Amino acid sequence: MSRFAALVGLLLAMSGGPAAAQGPAPTGAFEAPGRPVWAGEVFDLTLAWRVDWATFQNLDGELSWTPGPLVAEPWGPPALRGPPTDGWATIALRTRAVALQPGRIDLRPAQQRMIVQTGMVDMEEYRRAVTGPVSVRSAPGRLEVRPLPPAPPGFTGAVGRFVATSAVDKAEVRVGDPVTWTVTLTGVGNWPAITGLAPRQVSRDFEVLGAPKLAEDKSATLFERSVRESVTLVPQRAGTYVLGAFEMVTFDPQPGRYVTVRAPPVTLTIRPGPNGDLAPPPGPPARADADILPPMLHGRGAALAPPSDVAFAAGLALAPLALAGLWLSLALRRAWCLDPERPARGAHARLARTLARLAQDPAPAERRRLVRAWQADAGARWKLGRAAPTPNSFGSQHAWRQLWAEADLFLYGPAGRLPDDWAARASQALAELGAPPAFSPATTFRPANLLPAACAVLAVAVLGAAGAGGAAPALTEPALTEPALRKALADQPADWRTRHNLAVTLAARGRWDEAAGQAAVAWLQQPGAPETRVLWLRAAGKAGYSLDRRASVPRPRAGLARAAAVASPAAWRWLALGFAWAFAGGLALVLAARFGQGLLRLRAAGFALAAFSALGGGTAASALMFYGVLASPEAVLVWKAGPLRPLPVDTPAETAPVQLAAGAAGRVDREFLGWRRLRLGDGRAGWTRRENLVWVWTADQ
Repeated sequence: MSRFAALVGLLLAMSGGPAAAQGPAPTGAFEAPGRPVWAGEVFDLTLAWRVDWATFQNLDGELSWTPGPLVAEPWGPPALRGPPTDGWATIALRTRAVALQPGRIDLRPAQQRMIVQTGMVDMEEYRRAVTGPVSVRSAPGRLEVRPLPPAPPGFTGAVGRFVATSAVDKAEVRVGDPVTWTVTLTGVGNWPAITGLAPRQVSRDFEVLGAPKLAEDKSATLFERSVRESVTLVPQRAGTYVLGAFEMVTFDPQPGRYVTVRAPPVTLTIRPGPNGDLAPPPGPPARADADILPPMLHGRGAALAPPSDVAFAAGLALAPLALAGLWLSLALRRAWCLDPERPARGAHARLARTLARLAQDPAPAERRRLVRAWQADAGARWKLGRAAPTPNSFGSQHAWRQLWAEADLFLYGPAGRLPDDWAARASQALAELGAPPAFSPATTFRPANLLPAACAVLAVAVLGAAGAGGAAPALTEPALTEPALRKALADQPADWRTRHNLAVTLAARGRWDEAAGQAAVAWLQQPGAPETRVLWLRAAGKAGYSLDRRASVPRPRAGLARAAAVASPAAWRWLALGFAWAFAGGLALVLAARFGQGLLRLRAAGFALAAFSALGGGTAASALMFYGVLASPEAVLVWKAGPLRPLPVDTPAETAPVQLAAGAAGRVDREFLGWRRLRLGDGRAGWTRRENLVWVWTADQ
């Protein structure tokens, strides 16, 4: 091997060194997000090397780059970005970085050693490539960093996407036994700037042992971690305690707003100690007294708003119409494909073009090709249906028989000559024959074309019968006073937590009739929350609501009421729309398969989707019938009993034809000054004062 190297060196010396490397030198550039990033946001940063694939050998050594003022993770392994294009290849290295301060940041160039081909050595029988190291310097980069918006109270600088959980090591302990309460914060964010978790509050009936202990998972990286903070508590009294919810204000860079990461509260049962000194007093087990109100709820909760009555009806109507439109388009295409005159029309058009080309005296070879094409299209135009027609195939059509015989002599005879007036006579014969009948769209409704549409007709009927029948905004939590709660509801009427708190406030003052109206609306907006359900049932009993569920807000006690309370009326409306369109989509797949427009295996998928959607649509329709008028965006609830007057005039209450009971539900369709015209679910209508109503989905109007 040393002798071969000496020989190569001798040849290099004799030839004046290796030949110059071919191709441009490698280049490098940073690839940052194509938008300004937030201060503290974790973003992807890529360094792309562009190399000549013919001369590049490999990267040599570690990448040299100073990230400051960024905080960055180590670069990942190099990866080839797709196959080489036009002789060039891109080698990408990726990392994640954070800019802690806003402003414009100039990224410093990176430097990398590469092994490339530097020349060629001519040997006696072959050429040998000579490689060597080169140092490549990338272009500098630039990054725009946006400052965070004004921070709300409680923000400690955490930027990213986080999830919080809360747990205790034992759900039931005795007095004096320690219990460990652990809060875990997991996510991707600017962990180097996070100094700790938000503080927690605990009852005075617990003694805290030592300082909180922090621990991290061993798999933690610079920007992706799971931090656990544990505190040891020693209970001093027996009872059932709720360790409060852990909340931490963070900035989420994806929506660009502050959010509150929340871990739900934890219930802890403390049994009496062995000495019995702290045992609860003797007596019957504690029960939930009817006068004890449920607790206030913290935070804001935006309920899903229902679609308008017009949009809901239009959405249900458009589903069968869209399916019917698909059916008609498929039937029309089938009729056009099965039209017996379609081949003749195509052949007639091609014959005209062929004869026009023959009239231009083409070359002999082209003339023979055109005559053969004329014969093929003439047979299709006359619908001869034979592989090799003869002149006798044209029957009494003397002109066509003669044209065909002369074409055969030209193509297969010894002379191989076509009469000079042949093209003119052929054009005249074609003109006398005339064009075939045009396509008639009315053929769409022939049985052969309508037969595969049975499913569509069924879908239109079913959907027609059916047609007859988000995230909360980042708002500041209002103060727990009646004026503050009412003001918050005027700005955000779908905030079910605030409405629940208003109902609790009114009930605490003994105003159960008004509290029942607010509690009913809170339950309608969020029926899955146990707090709203308990408060609505308690307030309805206190206010004396006794109307049938078809005329008022239903009470979720058992049976259909509990099943419908799985979702709000607004959610059931949206689900009904979704199931209607999914049902139409399933039958559209079946139709497409029947018309040959898709794989036959899609038919089974279409039937399955249609069956599932029919079941879901029936469930949604039953739930909407259960809620009745309360699913409408204009729905209101009468919280104060009074007359329903025929005119917006303060006539004596006893003269009104209808007396409204507290808890009646209806829809407002007109307004006049301080009056609102209320239409009940049974069709009766009349005027009542605005102050007697509570709007379910919108602000009080």
